[in-house]
Amino acid sequence: MQDTALTSARPHIKIAGSVNDDLAQALLSLTVHLPLSGMGHAELQISNWVPSGDEALPTYGFNDLALGASVEVLIGQDQPQTLFKGEITALEERYGEGAPQLLLLAQDKLHRLARKRQSRVFEEQSLDDVIHAVASSAGLSADVSLSTTVATYHQLNESDLAFLLRLSGALDVAVRIEGDQLRVRPEAEDTEPLALSAHDSALKVRLIADLNHQPLAVDVKGYNLDSDEAVAENSASLRLGASGTKAADILRDLGWAGDEIVAQPFARSQGEAADFAKAHFNRAAKRFVSGDIRAQGEAGLFSGREIELTGVSPRFAGRYQVVNCIHRFDVTNGFETQLKVNRADWQS
Repeated sequence: MQDTALTSARPHIKIAGSVNDDLAQALLSLTVHLPLSGMGHAELQISNWVPSGDEALPTYGFNDLALGASVEVLIGQDQPQTLFKGEITALEERYGEGAPQLLLLAQDKLHRLARKRQSRVFEEQSLDDVIHAVASSAGLSADVSLSTTVATYHQLNESDLAFLLRLSGALDVAVRIEGDQLRVRPEAEDTEPLALSAHDSALKVRLIADLNHQPLAVDVKGYNLDSDEAVAENSASLRLGASGTKAADILRDLGWAGDEIVAQPFARSQGEAADFAKAHFNRAAKRFVSGDIRAQGEAGLFSGREIELTGVSPRFAGRYQVVNCIHRFDVTNGFETQLKVNRADWQS
């Protein structure tokens, strides 16, 4: 099989809600980066662009492209799928290496949460309430299910985005834009995982099962100042089940030590201790098996989805979660998708 993608569909581009065919035809390359947690972004490289008014050269008339304009990238002919939605945050022009080039740099709406630093206090509120308040202040609707534990949260000279990433990261929950909503909730099982084969659609696969930094269990200790009592919690369970052999199973069989004490973040209540212990164990355990996959373009993939991998040894075959997704298009290789994936078990 050739080591290039077979899909060469040219993306469609909408600017401010309208399809721009000239822009799509002039597209040299496209990179869309969709992390599991954090800001998604895209770079579009446009060729043969010249300032309007230069009659000696053809022009696509892209002078009307504006900073702040909405941009949507879709791919596919009959039922185009959205690869990226965001807003243009930078425009770059390049000259001197052949035809003039224009670069559009865009970010999803999470960039609005990164635009200013604040210092404020959210007194006696749940994390869900805090995130709804922060999202609302940036004009974003939110799908939130993080924690109902009531406490006081301090935002100390942080951007709203950094604040949310810090709070959600302590509970191993991703912050990202899905569709038009801010999504802050634990990952759910994918009801329709996408099939990839190392003998077909997956062009290059690297997989590793690694016991380093894998705990048998996690202990969190803290102190509740209101009740003047120490708090402690232990966890050795995954949020999503794993039917195969897990890292903790192997550590137990080998007789290797693996209990881990988590000092930070500091638990201020029994509820926080339980949340932190479960999150820290889950964060480590779900990375037992990880890998990188370069595949033919799959527009339906984004971080948080799952794939069903075949064409590898039985111990590595199975379902993986996508934790980083990069879509690439260029006029030479067509459309490819690069993935980082992980899972909590294998079939030993």
